[in-house]
Amino acid sequence: MFPEPIDNIVLDVQYYTNDILRFKLYDDDNQRYEVPIPLTGPLGHILSPQYEFTYSSNVLPHNLFSFGVKRRASETILFDTSLGGLMLNNQFLQIVTRLQSPHIYGFGENNHDTLKHNVYEQKTWGIFARDQNTNWESNTNQYGSHPFYVLMEQIPNTDGLPSGHMHGVLLLNSNAMDYSFSSTPSLTIRTTGGILDFFIFLGPTPEQVIQQYTWLIGRSILPPYWSLGFQLSRWGYSSLNHMQTVIDRNRDAGVPLDVIYTDIDYMDSKKDFTIDPIHFRRINQYVALLNQDGIRTMVILDPGMINDKDYYAPTIEGIQEDVFIRWDHTGMLMKGACWPGDVFFPDRTQAWWSRWIKNFRQVNLTFDGLWIDMNEPALFNTNDPISWYWMEAGSNYTLKCPQNLLDDPPYRTKAVFQYDDNMDRSSRLSDRTLCMSALQGEINSMTGRPKYRHYDVHNLYGWSETRATWNALRLAISKRSLILTRSTFVGSGQWSSHWFGDNQATWHEMKRSLIMMIEFNWFGIPFNGADICGFEKSPTEEMCIRWMQIGAFYPFSRNHNGNKAFDQDPASWSALAVSIMISALQIRYTLLPYYYTLFYKAHTQGSTVIRPLFHEFPTDKTTLDIYLQFLIGPHIMVAPVTDDGARQVRIYIPSSHWYDYYTGSLIQAQQQFMIVEAPLETIPILLRGGAILPTQGYALNTKYSREKPFGLIIVINANGRAEGDLFYDDGESLDTIDSQNYYYASFKWSSKNSELSINVIKNNYAHMSRLILDSLVIYGWNRIPTRIRVDNKQVYPVMKLHMQIVHIEKLALVMNTNHIVTWDEIANNDD
Repeated sequence: MFPEPIDNIVLDVQYYTNDILRFKLYDDDNQRYEVPIPLTGPLGHILSPQYEFTYSSNVLPHNLFSFGVKRRASETILFDTSLGGLMLNNQFLQIVTRLQSPHIYGFGENNHDTLKHNVYEQKTWGIFARDQNTNWESNTNQYGSHPFYVLMEQIPNTDGLPSGHMHGVLLLNSNAMDYSFSSTPSLTIRTTGGILDFFIFLGPTPEQVIQQYTWLIGRSILPPYWSLGFQLSRWGYSSLNHMQTVIDRNRDAGVPLDVIYTDIDYMDSKKDFTIDPIHFRRINQYVALLNQDGIRTMVILDPGMINDKDYYAPTIEGIQEDVFIRWDHTGMLMKGACWPGDVFFPDRTQAWWSRWIKNFRQVNLTFDGLWIDMNEPALFNTNDPISWYWMEAGSNYTLKCPQNLLDDPPYRTKAVFQYDDNMDRSSRLSDRTLCMSALQGEINSMTGRPKYRHYDVHNLYGWSETRATWNALRLAISKRSLILTRSTFVGSGQWSSHWFGDNQATWHEMKRSLIMMIEFNWFGIPFNGADICGFEKSPTEEMCIRWMQIGAFYPFSRNHNGNKAFDQDPASWSALAVSIMISALQIRYTLLPYYYTLFYKAHTQGSTVIRPLFHEFPTDKTTLDIYLQFLIGPHIMVAPVTDDGARQVRIYIPSSHWYDYYTGSLIQAQQQFMIVEAPLETIPILLRGGAILPTQGYALNTKYSREKPFGLIIVINANGRAEGDLFYDDGESLDTIDSQNYYYASFKWSSKNSELSINVIKNNYAHMSRLILDSLVIYGWNRIPTRIRVDNKQVYPVMKLHMQIVHIEKLALVMNTNHIVTWDEIANNDD
């Protein structure tokens, strides 16, 4: 069916760790492209593998060769190719596996309308990084490439009842591919190059699967503390005065603000490393003033460098240093169309890129982080007669790719179908990007030519730029910075955050953002979020209120929109709307120490920050389909309103102690749905018993909130216990964990022992000696103590019962010391 079959196939099985198995299928006669990203290496001799690899050469009815992987403890089959369909050709590689259950999740970056795939729909999705906004049909590909899925296993001979065990599977392949399901259930993956290189992660818990995955591909960043604050952006500031007006009105309205963004508006003719000399002439002075008040600045850079070999220094030096992608047949620079006009795309950039970023920051604009966009890479109108942007750019040139087996491979994956129905030609793999035949990468010493073709490494372009930018920022700033990237690949999270691209202001897109937020936690990029209130079109006030309420709990919280939409920053709305938005952000800012501790665990252990309910309740079948509720860590459940006009939310309550965040009332429902009131000013939040959540006082940005007293939210479980922890450092120094320059404490509550213990485990952040723990907010107690002792000395804090929440304030405990808080006597609050 497809040309150039691979005749001699090697199946190479590697017991990687006790919990990770790797197997590869490749050509024994010819060396083929393999994904050149660094991975954590195998552990060597494996003594207790949790898996078993099996194979057979006589599978009926056609004596097919097949193989499988099973979990030793339960004999559960995790990967099974006995259905047939295994094919390896030069440009078409296919594998089919029977699925142990229909509870399969993941793969991206796609527009999934549900968190769990519907295997009975028999859809096909493409995976190929492309500048394609989130409003297309749900099975198109988007900006990144993540061929990773997780599957919740079922108990045999049941109607999908989950066993509580989950496994994950990575196909380490960067070529254009697609995936589809059948009702068997089965999964089919087809790719257009490279090899079939699989890793299976045994878990068995959902969190352990992600921990094993991120151990392999690289743990996620510990973001700078300031980046956890609220961020404000838009494309379409006509001048610095316009930008300043928007920022000032939000500050005047009392909107907390930590980060502002400059989109391509600030550039001179859309060229990187330049500033518009007329409209943004004094931007660096303005940024310096903001920085004094704790507001940081992110600036955008695009990869395309204008074709100006006479006056534009980045291009001149780039040509001298041979950093640009070239044609395969002529060796000439490959030119495309983008914002500045005709552009070249850099590759092998580290020294050149680092030098220009450092120089731009020192000379032109003292930014705190970089927003790298258009890095799929995105071009305008490749293979079309003329660019849609030709009048503004001053050039009608477009890149036109020759007909060949790379730009037009024998198998047209789902990744190329977007335009087939609405243009007078068939779509091509190179549409809106570079030609697949382009040469890039380091020089092959044997051939004297670049090592890779764009056909193989297209999906790595954003990954490569992100890594180079990370290294550049460490040299330019010497502090922890932030990278926000649009295009991602396996392992991108170790350097960057990610936003979900050009979404639209619709309730549907709002729902989709919750799915992607969870998926990117699985992909190892937990610092993620959507453009709050939508990038394209204009939201209604109610939609923006509800989206700001959701966005207050995104890990990455940024309001951003496009140049054709109306203003949607919080202060652009009515006084009622802005007050509601501020209320949601106040909750976020109070919880930032909890978020930061979760990011510390993601960075050191590979845990998720945002997770679906089934991560904590893996044997509860109902949780497997829920995505409009999510958990922040294991203890905070958020159930936002995602429908126009709704004032109630139907929430599922898993089996645990749950308390209403606002009233402290114990939720009586267990393992059932209930209706929760959700007036416009409220986003429903539940707290799970057994948690101690660190908090800090509210302020208008993190520069000031970090000086506020700490508090503890104590949520008592059915056994009268709760526990938690706090990680804290200066929020911006590099490598504070490796250098041990941080603070870490654990907290334990026992109602039986009438005791709260505070145990400082790491005390190497000196500033903690100037901060205090001042308040306890207690759920599930409902009674006020008559006497409190701290370290065996009686103290006299302020105590009150508000609704069903006990507040104990003005404790003034220094943070850098162990403490034991006890109480002798409890009195009912009825007197």
